[in-house]
Amino acid sequence: MDFCCGTTMSARIATLTTDGGASLTDVPFLYCRTCGHMVIAPTVELDVVMYAHFCDTDGLKLTSLCDVVDRSKIETILQEYPEPSDEFTALIADEQIDHLLDVWNFASQMGDKEWIEEVKTSLFKLHKLLSEKHQLQEQS
Repeated sequence: MDFCCGTTMSARIATLTTDGGASLTDVPFLYCRTCGHMVIAPTVELDVVMYAHFCDTDGLKLTSLCDVVDRSKIETILQEYPEPSDEFTALIADEQIDHLLDVWNFASQMGDKEWIEEVKTSLFKLHKLLSEKHQLQEQS
């Protein structure tokens, strides 16, 4: 399973390269600043999938999502999520850890050992980030 806490999502515009080799520009992605998980913004995901398929089948190699999606829709997505800063520091909220522990409990109840291992790995990453953050604060 592909798990992300989703707590610190930010929006960014990037180019999507399809399986057929087409480059689709101006695609809004949501990016988790804590775990690095990246997905196409759900609001335009169907548009992106359909247009990418069209580009692949018609042999288009370079095009913009703005050809099929109104630019204001993309701007709305960008306004909903904060922009990532150049001075990135991982954001870790207590809610993220609580959420991961809830997922761990649920996965344990289901007996899904693979999912439990994924959650455990995410918790270790968060712990490491928290430790690094505290060390930096102590040095300042």
